[in-house]
Amino acid sequence: MITPLPAEFLWVVLIASSALFVGSLAALLLQRTRRHARARRREVLDAAVRPLVLEATVAEGDEIDGVLERVRDLPRAEREHVGRTSYQMLRDITGEAAANLRAVADAAGLVPRVVADTRSRDAVIRADAAEALGLLAPEGALERLRELADDPSHEVRTVAVRALGGFDDDAAVRSIVASLAADSGVPATVATTALLQQGWAAGDRVRLALEDEDPSVRRGAARVAGILQAPDSAERLVALVDDPLESVRIAAMRSLERVPSRDAVDPLVRAALEGGVLGEAAATTLLAMPASWTREAIARIDDEAEPGVRRAAALRRKEAAA
Repeated sequence: MITPLPAEFLWVVLIASSALFVGSLAALLLQRTRRHARARRREVLDAAVRPLVLEATVAEGDEIDGVLERVRDLPRAEREHVGRTSYQMLRDITGEAAANLRAVADAAGLVPRVVADTRSRDAVIRADAAEALGLLAPEGALERLRELADDPSHEVRTVAVRALGGFDDDAAVRSIVASLAADSGVPATVATTALLQQGWAAGDRVRLALEDEDPSVRRGAARVAGILQAPDSAERLVALVDDPLESVRIAAMRSLERVPSRDAVDPLVRAALEGGVLGEAAATTLLAMPASWTREAIARIDDEAEPGVRRAAALRRKEAAA
């Protein structure tokens, strides 16, 4: 037989549950009230400082000096909001207006805080700081971003390499090329995109990277060389057609479609006759080259290559030809 609980105990449970519910509701209401208050403060600050920030974007010549002086004279809360607003706007603005916004953010005191955050123990904060350094580009940003490109966190390294793409400097290119290594933890697409931002400035470093000891660096450089159509890279790409690593060979072949070289024909034919994915890639590359270079090579593929390679070379099946 189950003994019923004492009425006093049930009342205690009911009162405790009610108190817990009321406390949770009060905490929720307080949280919402604070959130609305913060949003309202941001709206007030935004109304007060946004005209000044917008004025900075269109300021010319010596006009920007007056704007910066007004920013420095603002109360702390407004000055910090100017820094945040300028930083957010930098994501979508380029040219002289962006340079003005960087100066405004510096005058608002944002740069020292960002630099300090690059030394935070929290990887997320360091990554955010790396992104901010790339946008703000203050003095010393390049050196600090190169350090962050070797950060223990691969997320921080990735953000730093992406930010380095905006710096037209040989040191930035060296760090980006180094991140092509497989053990860097930086996605190849990020490093490649950063190199593409450099354009011709990356050409010399990419050519050197085609001979790097690390096969992942050679592979990444081979991909970029073709997209950049880096001058004088064809000879080194031809050498990579015989690279020990298949992925490097294929990357070189893809780039040779954009940077064709007659010297590549013989090694491409040898690769085509090996068959498989490598052979198909070689046949596709030959097909992209001038017919006057490849006529004999295509004929040999027609006679000796496996069906998949022949298809890649746009040759009909032997049964259909018969």
